Amino acid sequence: MTVGTLAYDSTTSSYEGGYIKRVILSCMIGNALEWYDFALYGYFATTISTLFFPKFSTFASLMATFGIFAAGFIMRPLGGVIFGHIGDKIGRKNALLWSIYLMAIPTTLIGLLPTYEQIGWLAPFLLTLIRLAQGLSMGGEFTGSMIFVVEHAHQRDRGIYGSWVVFSLLVGILVGSAIATSTCYFLSEDQVLAWGWRLPFLLSAGGGFIGSIMRRTVHEPVQFTQAKERHKEHSTPIVELFHNHFKTILYVVMIELPLSIGFYLIVTFNNNFLTALLKFDMVTSLMITTLGMFAMGMMIPISGWASDKIGRKPVMIAGAMGFVLFAYPLFQSLEGGFTSALLAQASLSFIMGIFFAPIPAMLVELFPLEVRYSGLSIAHSLSMAVFGGSAPLIATYLIHQTGNNAAPAIYLGGACFISAIALLFLKDRFKSDLS
Repeated sequence: MTVGTLAYDSTTSSYEGGYIKRVILSCMIGNALEWYDFALYGYFATTISTLFFPKFSTFASLMATFGIFAAGFIMRPLGGVIFGHIGDKIGRKNALLWSIYLMAIPTTLIGLLPTYEQIGWLAPFLLTLIRLAQGLSMGGEFTGSMIFVVEHAHQRDRGIYGSWVVFSLLVGILVGSAIATSTCYFLSEDQVLAWGWRLPFLLSAGGGFIGSIMRRTVHEPVQFTQAKERHKEHSTPIVELFHNHFKTILYVVMIELPLSIGFYLIVTFNNNFLTALLKFDMVTSLMITTLGMFAMGMMIPISGWASDKIGRKPVMIAGAMGFVLFAYPLFQSLEGGFTSALLAQASLSFIMGIFFAPIPAMLVELFPLEVRYSGLSIAHSLSMAVFGGSAPLIATYLIHQTGNNAAPAIYLGGACFISAIALLFLKDRFKSDLS
């Protein structure tokens, strides 16, 4: 079989030449842009809380800001249903194209949104609507990228290739962090507050255009095309999914607890925790978060490679138990000054890299082809909506109630212990045939 000038090798289920690299790059670019867009809200949460909410108190405004952050996650399961159906019935490529449109346009609109001082309560209302649209997009983007890459990969390379999807997430966050840091560094606090914060959001318009062009140059995975030709796709994937694979959905939610809770604590909450509660200046806190992301990025390809050699299960259990043992002392170390906070953030990010890298291959291997997009999107979105979106809110609440700045680590450690137990019962399918 040929696609353009590139030959398809049925013995390896991969494209010869540079096509597999183009597949990975197209998903990496689009996924990085999606996460750049979505992460900006977290990086500018303190600024947004000042501009879009009445000034009751710093704590109340920050809680309201994280509340809208959580609202975006509520839409992710609905996005998972919509994009899952598109991905399983119409095509993986179409779902990925529409998801990037639905992220880039609303993010650009955030950069144009009037503040509370200008239009009153209409400002947080419009901000909420935009966040809901972004959440809808995220319901299908990340999981769609996982599927598109892993379905194109050879069985022996699914872990390492899938890990590049995770790596692209970090690229998006790092670019967002770098632009946010640069904005805060080159502009005064008054300039950032007045107009500077808008610039990173407006840049997403160009990013969305580039990402959509890249995704138009790739083709559907051959196994999916062949299944459609044989009419093997299910007429109603979501019915089939909940009828025969509901336990798998619940299983994924439990396994992903270190990701859904830990990732948003480490990446989103800690940045604002350092500024709002520990009184680091914004440039310093963004620098600490950014360097932590580099530590995570160093570990991701190593962990993905290891999961191809020894399986997804042992690698992910090691990551989960790392949080169980070290989350609390590392959260305590965040309060020890710049060097201590930097080392603690880097260590937390490093452990997250171990756990996160095998996730794409592991999730794709859990669901059959005909309901794979729906299964991954809905299961992952439920995990993110229930536990990820609420993580910064719960962490802020725990600190406020206990007076202990390390209290979120207890929540994270308990969740990771549950995940490790669930992983013990996982049937590792890293050598299975995806068809």
